[in-house]
Amino acid sequence: MTDPSRRPNPGTGLLGPNYARRNQLSATTDIGGEGRWVAVDESGWDGDQLHGEQRSRYLSIGSVAISDADAEPIVDEIRTATRLQAPELKFSKAFAGPKNGQRRSVLSALLAPGGALHERASVYLIDKHYFVVGKLIDLFVEEQAHKQGRNIRNTGHARKMARSLFEEGPRALGLALFDRLLSSTVAFTSHKNRDQQVTVDDFYEVVEEAWARSRRRNVTEALALLRTTREEATEYLQDAHGPDAVLPQALEPLIPAVAAITANWSRKLGRVNMLVDDQRALSDANLDDIETEARDRGHPEFRYLSRGVHLGQLLRGQSTQHPSLQLADLISGAGFSVAQRHHGLANPTGEDLYSVVVPLIDVAGMLPHDEPARVAHPAPPAA
Repeated sequence: MTDPSRRPNPGTGLLGPNYARRNQLSATTDIGGEGRWVAVDESGWDGDQLHGEQRSRYLSIGSVAISDADAEPIVDEIRTATRLQAPELKFSKAFAGPKNGQRRSVLSALLAPGGALHERASVYLIDKHYFVVGKLIDLFVEEQAHKQGRNIRNTGHARKMARSLFEEGPRALGLALFDRLLSSTVAFTSHKNRDQQVTVDDFYEVVEEAWARSRRRNVTEALALLRTTREEATEYLQDAHGPDAVLPQALEPLIPAVAAITANWSRKLGRVNMLVDDQRALSDANLDDIETEARDRGHPEFRYLSRGVHLGQLLRGQSTQHPSLQLADLISGAGFSVAQRHHGLANPTGEDLYSVVVPLIDVAGMLPHDEPARVAHPAPPAA
């Protein structure tokens, strides 16, 4: 018999056969031996359009180790303390902006030591431009190395190459050409190029120009490898957009991020059950892939995920039905505001919250460094 809490239902928000199997309609409850529930939501998502007219340079994914049963009294406490009457807690509507400082103090108290969410919350930040550079290496240079029997992922060489290209690229190429390299990568690899209007020749014309103009050795060496990968780029177009396409959207950051977040929480808690907010990118097929990766091993942003990740259920839900997802929304929104502040976009929300949010930032996030404490300070301008 089909579990009524997981049957297809218009109440999940996303309809159709791609969103039919992994729906959680009933409230979640931690039951001994069956694992802890972790709720996950995002802020700043733009799909695979990671360069240009996006809302922010950063994607913030908030997660909180809590079930709906335990989240509900905390949500009620927040409502009482903030006098919120809306049926659903939303960070962007009730906690952001210059007029909501008092409400943010309530959230700060919950996240600070002694608060109800202390050591239960985490913020996974993705620098979208760094993610693009990482994929540039991953999809083409790493793929070529794999064919040659070389493993540049687990050795850390691919990650080192991506960081060098990201950090030194603006100086080596000039900011305008570096930006054009990023925008060309997005245009070539994104789902929007399914009609292949951006050709291999179009993409490698920019790569060749960048290689010829590079003024730094690490960048020149990375681009020299990249310019030899036309075969891999041609195969990518066929695999990702051809009639027999089987790959998920390669530039969709939510897919590897949810896999990494699952692994990180499992290392802390043991067996976990993941409840993700219903985003279009998180189809049944993509959740299937995340589950396979979490239960075996994978390489989000070139990081090895060890075996031994204990995943119970991986389901999606709608925040109107799950108070745990409302708390995850507050955490992701707080992370997004702090990331904006770090990027130099002054805002009172980030100013009020950075001291409690920065300690929550996952060191394994997709940032071009391993020091989350840097996010407490404005990033240096690109040279």
